Amino acid sequence: MNDNISQPVILITGASGGIGAGVADSLFERGYTRIACQHRSSSDHLGRIIQKYTLDPKQHLFQGDLTNEAYVEELEKKINEQFGAVDVLINLAGGSTNGLSWKLSLQEFHDVMAMNLTTTFLTCRQFIPRMREKGFGRIINTSSVVAFKGTTGAAHYSAAKAAVVGFTKSLSLELANKNITANTLALGYFDVGIINHVPVEMQRKIQQDIPLKRFGTVKEIGRLVEYLLNDESAYITGQIFHINGGLY
Repeated sequence: MNDNISQPVILITGASGGIGAGVADSLFERGYTRIACQHRSSSDHLGRIIQKYTLDPKQHLFQGDLTNEAYVEELEKKINEQFGAVDVLINLAGGSTNGLSWKLSLQEFHDVMAMNLTTTFLTCRQFIPRMREKGFGRIINTSSVVAFKGTTGAAHYSAAKAAVVGFTKSLSLELANKNITANTLALGYFDVGIINHVPVEMQRKIQQDIPLKRFGTVKEIGRLVEYLLNDESAYITGQIFHINGGLY
């Protein structure tokens, strides 16, 4: 991966979270350098990556709200100035709130759908045209195990993540003739991110329900992401990769 010119331009959204930053770290570690890390808020995760690889924040970090259509358009312009057109789009931005379905406000429902589904739609819509022009692209969107199992207290999140699956499958059909693949990561429970805000006793209960009896590591996601963005995965599109320790 030393030839910078031949490297793909990679955009990772949600890079300030534990999983997003971990995937970025994994790719930088493997020698990828043309990586744009999009984030909504600053985080220690990104700070450590910048320090670890002595990166220029102005070149690699792009802050803003992906639910804002104008910002997504501006994001593409800025990345083009730094690296050129995006070849690989890795959508890890998302979020949720807690609440039983009949107690959720309409605004709360809309907000969670926007954080997970609208952000995915806007970024894909913005970056696909240039991929089509080049005749190459890799799109990796993120769903969750709860889209398939359901979960108590986050029906809106489950719905949003299920919608990402249908959206990505449709993209894979629309883009196949342009050598662009679109796949989905359906993530279970990992040792970074939201899990750190869950009480320890509840974490133990979750681990007991996982057949492998542990949380996943972000490097396990990173290695799969790397596989999906290179030539060896060119025949894989429209698929769901369940990474959950056997939970589903």
